[in-house]
Amino acid sequence: MDYRPIDHSFLPIGTHLIIKNPSYKIAADNNTIIHSNNPEDVIIIEHHNDELFGDIKWSTDLLNEKEVEAETADDFQSYGDDYFISNNYTAAIDEYSKGIELEPQNITLLANRAEAFLRLSQFRNALGDAEIILKYEPNHIKAAFRKGKALCDLKRYHEAIITLQDLHQRLETDTDRSNAPIKQSTEQLLEHVKILASENKNGKYDYTRIINEYCERAKIRKGSRHNDEWIYKSGPRLDHTDFLFEDIEIRSVEGKGRGWIAKCDIPENTLLMVSKAFSVVYSHEVLRHNMQSNITSDKTTCIASSLCNEELITRVTQKLLEEPYHCQEVYQLYYGLNLGKPDKINEHLVNVDIIGNIIKYNSFVLESGIIVENDLNGVGLWILPSYFNHSCVDKNVSLFLLGDLMFVRSLRPILKGEELLISYRSADSSYEIRSRYLNSIDIDCKCRLCELEKSEAPETTYRKTQLINTFEKLIKPKILNNDDPSLIKRIEKIISELRNLRKEHPDLEFDTLELNKILSFVYHKNGNPKAALSILKEVYNLYKNVHLQIINYIILDILSLCIELKQMEEAREWFDIVLKRLTGPILGKFEDEVNWKKEAYYVAEKIFPVMNSKAKLLGLISDNFN
Repeated sequence: MDYRPIDHSFLPIGTHLIIKNPSYKIAADNNTIIHSNNPEDVIIIEHHNDELFGDIKWSTDLLNEKEVEAETADDFQSYGDDYFISNNYTAAIDEYSKGIELEPQNITLLANRAEAFLRLSQFRNALGDAEIILKYEPNHIKAAFRKGKALCDLKRYHEAIITLQDLHQRLETDTDRSNAPIKQSTEQLLEHVKILASENKNGKYDYTRIINEYCERAKIRKGSRHNDEWIYKSGPRLDHTDFLFEDIEIRSVEGKGRGWIAKCDIPENTLLMVSKAFSVVYSHEVLRHNMQSNITSDKTTCIASSLCNEELITRVTQKLLEEPYHCQEVYQLYYGLNLGKPDKINEHLVNVDIIGNIIKYNSFVLESGIIVENDLNGVGLWILPSYFNHSCVDKNVSLFLLGDLMFVRSLRPILKGEELLISYRSADSSYEIRSRYLNSIDIDCKCRLCELEKSEAPETTYRKTQLINTFEKLIKPKILNNDDPSLIKRIEKIISELRNLRKEHPDLEFDTLELNKILSFVYHKNGNPKAALSILKEVYNLYKNVHLQIINYIILDILSLCIELKQMEEAREWFDIVLKRLTGPILGKFEDEVNWKKEAYYVAEKIFPVMNSKAKLLGLISDNFN
């Protein structure tokens, strides 16, 4: 199995480390190495911490030929430009910095370094260089543009708009043809910043445009080494911004640490938050080649998940090394020891062990609701969504992922003072599966479902397991290729007994959901679509307020049966129900029903392509609908 190694810039030459309790060992190449058994004993220090290292003289026998020969700022600029052209921006910055040490007011070096910082997403550093240039040359066009871009990427949109508008006005009267490209870039960036400012302030998003952008940027091709690579350089990392609803806040929650609380009553389908990921990793970015055919799918998924987590830790660590001002927001997250008041962390210290635990407890699996050509899996870290606590069955908030954007909406009306909850694991998975995962991240869930399952007698649990195993092993394998009516009675008997085991809590009995869907299928296969429809309607009425993916599939089955039975008016009603369930988490509530439905049809087709054909059968859209 091939996988992408950790980026060599993770520990570049010159990185300062403090190693406690080191030992010396002989490596395989017979060189002496410094060894540490405990990751907590290795601490990475910010590159330019003069407080710690200002008086220390460093020496090495690994002299760089360029360092020996280079004596002028022009030499360092030349070296930096060579690295820049080869896309090695980290090395370019090092060379430009050496030149700037010789000539602190060298505008060319500062401008080049600012651009290199932008390429590495080190926006605060880029802004610093641009502002130094403008201090000495207020009319420096490229510096003004780079300042505007850095302000935009730092989410300081109002300042970015002012900077870019001023630059645009100057360029309007500029007759130098060589400035035409930057004039065009300024116009485009200014318009884009205005869109971002509206998103950030008002929560106004063009969802159709964003979905199209995601689908386009999620495209993958085979690289020169037969590995999967993005057609677009950054893949589905979308150039849109965050939004936060002003009437929710993070507060202390008894027994949970911190969580999101409603400051006032919140209506259903309210957009609460749009969050841009701090960092995301997709599985094909760490898997160089397709897995060998003799490796099972489950094992492939497990390996990819492990590698994605390792790579995410590396990328977050790199980002904190490059921009330590992010340390505070990252270290505020739960990492296993700070359930109460978050610890104060020295922002100059990048602790890989703490970062690893932060990823363990706070990362989200990448599961996009939009179907694209390639199955995109991975893992990511979102800062503000990490404060949502868990409930298996009583969640009141939905998450919808589009690339590295997470959209968060209320699923139902939420009262003032109520905690906002999501589900880390679905309620229709077994207690064993849910509790194993939740225990691994230090959660003892006390939702209604978990408390019920903890209180059930061992005999009840054993009998439930026995019934489910009987269905899975003896009945389910026969269904697809067998229309034996006797299967109906056997399935009905199992469903009846499972329901009876939890008869006092029918709304928390999820084991029969799949069984009822299959029972409906068997009835339909035996020529009784009316009975099949009746079963599914009963299930829907019982679980319609539970937000589980299987309910959407059940509604689609109801819709198909209504169409088959020529119950077209009822079919349209079911179509509207599933349309709102599918698209509500992304589009929210509708104000103009006609325009909302047009957009909803488009979104629904991306989520469930079968929706388009259903809509055509019902006469809701034409064959040339696009």
